[in-house]
Amino acid sequence: MRYLRLLWTLIKAACGNRKALATLRYGMATLSAIDAVMKPYRRGDYQAALDATDGFRQDGEVTASYCFYRGSALAHLGRLPEAEIWLRRNIAMRQPDEKRRLSIGYTTLGRLLLQMGRCDDAIECFEASIRHFPERSSGYRCMAEACLLQRCAPSQPVEWARLAIEKAHADKISAELVKLNLGEASATMAWATAVASHNPREVARLVSDAVAAVGSTTVSSTAQVHYQSARAFEELADAAQSAHHYQLAAELDRQGEWGRAARAAMTSPVAP
Repeated sequence: MRYLRLLWTLIKAACGNRKALATLRYGMATLSAIDAVMKPYRRGDYQAALDATDGFRQDGEVTASYCFYRGSALAHLGRLPEAEIWLRRNIAMRQPDEKRRLSIGYTTLGRLLLQMGRCDDAIECFEASIRHFPERSSGYRCMAEACLLQRCAPSQPVEWARLAIEKAHADKISAELVKLNLGEASATMAWATAVASHNPREVARLVSDAVAAVGSTTVSSTAQVHYQSARAFEELADAAQSAHHYQLAAELDRQGEWGRAARAAMTSPVAP
């Protein structure tokens, strides 16, 4: 009986080791997949990022991360109906305790829905993002953007953008991500301020802060800052500055959402 107990203990230990090794293997594979996707993503090559998403499969099966990164890349490429399918699958596959990942998933889906012109559906996603993880800034920034697109009362996008900046400062993430979030939020605040007060000096300050914070490491974020800065100057009827920032967004984001929006605005200016 003693030997049987010892044998059972060894079997359990071996099984535990196999599970630990499998977990470690999948963890290392996920880190490798993130690197393979994010390198081209940061430089705005969303097609290469899409091609790399197969690295998130486990034993040939799709994972929540696969669905998220595939949907995100498709959204940037303008393949919107496909992107919606994968982004919704990502949310459905997440566990209730994955609060930050659920928040990111809802924000990303909401951004896609804004591209599709479905503002009410997008706002529901941003509300869900904030509800799941209220410490993240992106949900608040996106709410400000949705309010601007819907031409809500001018005070609403200003307040949402103010909250986004506040949350970005307080969020316990890497310094690089804090700067990206601050840059994005400051550009949205510049647009909101232009709508609310038409204050050229304050808009110029916010645009300067946004450009300085966002830097140039992530094309989508930098292009968003320039596109929304252009929208801000357009509200002020500053055609030269507006055209300058549209041009920068179009040149930077050749494959993505913000570049497409900038090119569309340059050929058919957005009505103030």
